Amino acid sequence: MNNREFDLTVISDCILDIYYRIEKLPIGVGDIAISNVITASPGGACTTAIVARKLGLNVAVIDRIGNDAFSDILVRHLNDNGIYTGFMRRVHGTVTISNNIIGNNGHAFLGYLGVSRDLTIDEIDEGVIKRSRAIYINGFYTSFSRSIINTFTEVIRMAHKYSIPVFLDVGPAINNCELIIDLIKQSNTVFMNEEEMRRLFDDTTNLVKFARDNNINAVVKLGDKGAILVHSGNVTHCKPYNVNSITTTIGAGDAFNAAYIAGLLHGLNPSSSCDLGNRVASIRIQYLTPIELPNLKELITQ
Repeated sequence: MNNREFDLTVISDCILDIYYRIEKLPIGVGDIAISNVITASPGGACTTAIVARKLGLNVAVIDRIGNDAFSDILVRHLNDNGIYTGFMRRVHGTVTISNNIIGNNGHAFLGYLGVSRDLTIDEIDEGVIKRSRAIYINGFYTSFSRSIINTFTEVIRMAHKYSIPVFLDVGPAINNCELIIDLIKQSNTVFMNEEEMRRLFDDTTNLVKFARDNNINAVVKLGDKGAILVHSGNVTHCKPYNVNSITTTIGAGDAFNAAYIAGLLHGLNPSSSCDLGNRVASIRIQYLTPIELPNLKELITQ
């Protein structure tokens, strides 16, 4: 029996990102676009896992992955970056894959939803939840699977049983919005971008009222405009960090989430953690993949 303790346990949406870089988008029927690079890296919630590890946290991942070669690559990269993968269940099928196509004028995704969307509560050890300082749930699949919403509800129940804080990223919020809002009510802190916020709450005013009424914290990530933090009923604008060169904005929000959680676990207040999130996101966008990022521990101690 594994009795290891973890600072952060990441649940669901651990995917394999494959990056291509071409001259421009869109690609039309009959076009031939040649990438000048191809590389694979953990993505989705495992971007959060890797960045949290680079910030000094002891991180584990709970998820379903396939028995395919892509899953082998994913696990190898996670292990090489110090992420504990012993709770990742290998099942027949394929891991979720995102083909990230980056052009000079933006990026596009071509993806495949793998076995992770069928994660059940029976595949999650309550003892692991109990031995974690924080739980992070990536809600990407909540827009595509009602059953996984039930899984997340039970995970949150487990965490609250042991007074473990739950951080939820709402995911794209294109379907099942009422159920996603129910999940938000049960969480301690929720992350979303501006588009997701509008799908769920219409505007910031409604979100702030909702957060106050349900005693939760909320962060709305605004890209190059920084972020809005709703904490204890108060609203703070967290200023962005500008950079001279952007390689890709893919995974910036996942990196923000990791830094915000790491900041809190290292004793920073929510406002300082939000500032750290923007700072780490600004570093993330200067690299093609999260595994290329340098060690970030010093950002916590400065």
